[in-house]
Amino acid sequence: MQTRYTKTLKIEAVKKALSRSPGSNFTEVANTLGPPKSTLYGWVEAMKKREKTVPLSGEGATEKKPCQWSLQEKFDAIIETASFSEEAVAEYCRKKGIFPHHLQSWKKEFREGSHKKHDAEARVENKILKEEIKTLSKELHRKEKALAEAAALLVLKKKADDYWDAKEGN
Repeated sequence: MQTRYTKTLKIEAVKKALSRSPGSNFTEVANTLGPPKSTLYGWVEAMKKREKTVPLSGEGATEKKPCQWSLQEKFDAIIETASFSEEAVAEYCRKKGIFPHHLQSWKKEFREGSHKKHDAEARVENKILKEEIKTLSKELHRKEKALAEAAALLVLKKKADDYWDAKEGN
């Protein structure tokens, strides 16, 4: 059975293969990511030539990028792969469209508390929402006062009409 790789994995593999450090070769890059060396060569050649015969898009075109994963998804992936072997982690990562180094960096973030940058973003968002709530509350209060005033004027108009009708009837 043919293994299918996601678009994200293919693009990241090509980037990693082309930006490899001196002394490392395609074999090392292929071994760390999972696909055979020949497949990696094909992806690189296709990317270089922009051939349409070797598709770099595929089933995973709608997948989320690793940076778009929520904290919960990252945590679940870490927990799920905690007891996996290196090969099983690579297989899992291929299926999810991520790299093993993503899992390692996410573990590091959780250990060091680096996810607090997300807390800072949440605080900024909370501040904006609080300001919006304050503005909407002021507007609502103003409209309630205007409605009460309009109701009072209608009651007064009705009383005045009744008064003048009663005075003319006498």
